[in-house]
Amino acid sequence: MKKIKHIKIDQIRFNIPIIIGPTNNVGEPDEIQAINRLFKFRKIFSPPVKKPTGKNGYTNSIVWGANEQGGLISVMYNPRRIDMGVLVDFTSTGKILYEDLCKFNNIEVNWRKIITVIYQKFKGHTSRIDVAIDFINYGYSVDKIYNGLFLKKYLFINPVKQKINFKRIQHIGRSNEVNTIYVGSRLSDAFLRIYDKKLEQTNNKGVYHSLANHCNNWVRVEGEFKNKECHSMGALVSTLATDNIEPYLASYIFKHWKLVFNLDEEER
Repeated sequence: MKKIKHIKIDQIRFNIPIIIGPTNNVGEPDEIQAINRLFKFRKIFSPPVKKPTGKNGYTNSIVWGANEQGGLISVMYNPRRIDMGVLVDFTSTGKILYEDLCKFNNIEVNWRKIITVIYQKFKGHTSRIDVAIDFINYGYSVDKIYNGLFLKKYLFINPVKQKINFKRIQHIGRSNEVNTIYVGSRLSDAFLRIYDKKLEQTNNKGVYHSLANHCNNWVRVEGEFKNKECHSMGALVSTLATDNIEPYLASYIFKHWKLVFNLDEEER
């Protein structure tokens, strides 16, 4: 079967500062209207669901896509903490739904332009970007990768060319077969997942289950970047002259986690 390599932003989160504060009678910052216009939420979605809850210290949420196939995009704020700004959170399914609905409505989705507007016009930043690289029909196996790491045949090199200790590598699986590898901590600014996407989509009947059913194998390499790492990624994208931003984002994965042969082990 044909090999397919695909790079994309899996999910993304923006933080936009509040300049003036709420000037309406419902306590919503004026920036929310600007966000709605940028993403054209009102044009493609049904009316949002408003909730007196949030996360990460935000107390109010405006949820778009709650009634459209379960895709969720949350716009969060805290009227008592305007210093926290507005958080715009695209989940993975929410981002897919947003892109599909934009396409249906003949609306271009250009993430480079969006990120550039966030940085240069709104003076905001990205606070989380998950970059996914899919290897379909490449014959890769998560279980073989983990066994190679366990047997010290392979190792990961970090950005300063140091070996990543095997103790920082976790795994999950079933029937004595590893299907997910984690490198690092979810609490850190950079976290790596390598998992069997075919198995995940098949078991969960995900949005790509048809593709999963018709491919031989599918391994996803996914870097989760937050805080300082994510800010710098977004800043880079906002200065690029090309719309093909995915290779630049993927380079952050290879910079943080380079999988190489363990030459020390081979020489023994």
